[in-house]
This record gives sequence, C-alpha cells and structure tokens, in this order.
Amino acid sequence: MTEITAVDVHRWLFEAVRLRSRVNLDHRIIHVSEVSSCLRRSYYCRTKFVQVSPANALKLLGDEVHKALQEVLRRYGYEIEFQVAVDVGDVKLVGHADAYHPEKRHVLEFKTVGKEPQRPYGSHIRQLQAYVTLTHSRIGYLIYITRNNGVIKIFEVKPSKYVLRELIERARHLSICLVNRDPPPPEKSPLCNYCEFRLSCFKGGDRWKRKQ
Repeated sequence: MTEITAVDVHRWLFEAVRLRSRVNLDHRIIHVSEVSSCLRRSYYCRTKFVQVSPANALKLLGDEVHKALQEVLRRYGYEIEFQVAVDVGDVKLVGHADAYHPEKRHVLEFKTVGKEPQRPYGSHIRQLQAYVTLTHSRIGYLIYITRNNGVIKIFEVKPSKYVLRELIERARHLSICLVNRDPPPPEKSPLCNYCEFRLSCFKGGDRWKRKQ
C-alpha cells in the first residue's frame, strides 16, 4: 500500500493555493483582491474548506509565470510585490502590486487566463485602480497572458479615488460579515460559472432572496 495518496496531494494543493492567495483568518486585514471581486466568494474562501478545483490548481502555474517575470523586472528598476495599505478604522486594506516602477510611476498587474479576454474583467480593473491610486502612480497596465497560445493583451488603467473609496467600504462590510459569520449576498456575474462555491452559494443556510 502506497504511503502517499491522492488525499495527500489534494491537501498539498489546497495549502499551496491558500498560501499563494494570501488568505488569512484575521478579519481586521482585508486584501484588495478580496474586495475587487465577489464578497461572498471571498467570505467562503476564508470560512469554508473546499477541494481544490482544476482552475485553482492552474492558478499555481500562473503564479510561477509571475515569479519568473518578476525576477526579470527587478533588473529594470521595478519593485516587486510592492505592498500598499490603508487603515480604515479597525480594518486595514492591504494589496500587493505585481510590479511598481517608482521613477516611471506606473504599476504592472499580470493575469494568466485560459482564453484571451476581449475586454478586461471588472474585478481586475478595480484591483489595479486601487494599486495605481495608493502608489500615486499616473497609470497602470493590466497584462493578460493566455496559457494555451501565449497571446498577450494589455489594457491601460487610470487611478480612481472613487473606486478606492468603494473598495474601502467593501472591506469594512466583509470584515463585519466575517465577525458575524454571516455571508454577504451573492454578486451574480458570468464568473459564477467558474466559482468553486457555486453549488453551495444558493443552498442551505446561505439561501438568499432576490431584492424585489
């Protein structure tokens, strides 16, 4: 009988994805990536144990692409995994920009995708807008790298204090939900089809009612 089973590998993958996603249990620290997308999914990522989906496992491959690029970008004057943060009362909103150039005053954010997007995802725009605003940069570049054919698409993103204020309010809301163990309402989008929590999102104790 083998000493290593699929259960072991699954646990390793889950831990690896969790570490790379910077998920933590401190409700006072909220990450920009958590509030740029569906708050309900971010809540579940902190409170539920789920099996690692193929999409999440592939996220590790995207992280390796990021790491390889970051090693090169350091040579060009970029600061890598540049941390930004803002205190909002009892909550701290924290983010890590993939690459920030203090002299050129721009931010790079890389996303690996299975299919090249025709337009950038709203959650990615909001995430980068927060980074650009908090670093006082003039522009940000959202860079998509397609896994299957290597196609690269680049979108420019401008700073937005309005979006930053919105994310700060979402951070406060998510923190309260985590304290009260009360999931935020779903935020329906096409990305629901790829969410690992889609089966439990509308069932059981987390059932929700549409606003009339």
